[in-house]
Amino acid sequence: MIIKDREGRIDHVPGPHEAFLNPLEVESISVRNAIKLDANHTLVVYKQNEEHIERRIVSGPIVFVPGPQEWLHQFEWHGADRSDPGHWTPKGNQFTELLHVPNHFYYNVRDVRTNDDTMITVKLMVFYELADIETMLNYTHDPIADFLNGATSDMISFASQMSYEEFLNQSHQLSKIESYSQLTTRAEKIGFRITKVVYRGYQASSTLQNTHDDAIMKRMQLKLYGETEEQEQVLAEFKLKREMQRTKLNQEAERAIQEFSQKTEALKREHELEMESLVHEAQLKKEDVETQIQLDSERADNEHTLDYYKQLKQLGVDMTKYLVHLQPTYKPEKEIFVGPVMHHQVTTI
Repeated sequence: MIIKDREGRIDHVPGPHEAFLNPLEVESISVRNAIKLDANHTLVVYKQNEEHIERRIVSGPIVFVPGPQEWLHQFEWHGADRSDPGHWTPKGNQFTELLHVPNHFYYNVRDVRTNDDTMITVKLMVFYELADIETMLNYTHDPIADFLNGATSDMISFASQMSYEEFLNQSHQLSKIESYSQLTTRAEKIGFRITKVVYRGYQASSTLQNTHDDAIMKRMQLKLYGETEEQEQVLAEFKLKREMQRTKLNQEAERAIQEFSQKTEALKREHELEMESLVHEAQLKKEDVETQIQLDSERADNEHTLDYYKQLKQLGVDMTKYLVHLQPTYKPEKEIFVGPVMHHQVTTI
């Protein structure tokens, strides 16, 4: 409730409150809504003193009622065009409550010229956050304008050092915060911090874009043709390699079969020789056994005959006559008779 008396004094009374409009004392009474300030929202409040103006910062959450000599800071920053978010207009964003949270904006840097006089538009997305309100109030009245100018300076400096083709090849560097030295430096000086910059692409004239698209199409066709030829060469090499491996395997298989046949023949021959040797050894052993048996038999017969002769001799048998008797067909070549009376020699031929 704003109460203005006849003497010129003004009082701001927070509700709930009742007041009587006495026309002798009160000039006017009006009712205004208090400011409901949410968390992460900030007001910059000024107050007129006798000698100077004081400034204070009010942070939410709070229900704020300004005093009679107080007024709010009116921020007038660049605002995004609703029909073209990448384009910004001066004083397009007017407000009194300052949002104290990380934020971002889109910006299209127009008329960026490369060193081969190619004109392009670079699309960016900038993330920022407010670090110091007092520094921001002291050193800038429009931080968005400072951001736009810094980003434009960095982009012009980046593109002016290379040709159009080089720009396209090096455009991935535009998503690195290191490529925006002027933007980050200016943001720090006015109490902000740039956290990230995202490169969203570029836009060129329709003629240049068509020419570039045709060149890209031709390069793509050549690349596909080269890749196709390379794949065919790889396939041919693969087939040749497989054929050589198959031939090698066949040769190894034939060699293995031949070696197996040779080893089989050698083992067969070795087995035959071993069998012949065993048969020969068995035959020799058989002959030895038969000879031994024959010798044992003859020895036994001789021993038996000798025992028989010994028994005959013990019985007084004349062994000479007996033996001669056993050989009736025997005719000696020479007979010698020995006697006491006469001696004669008969020779038989």
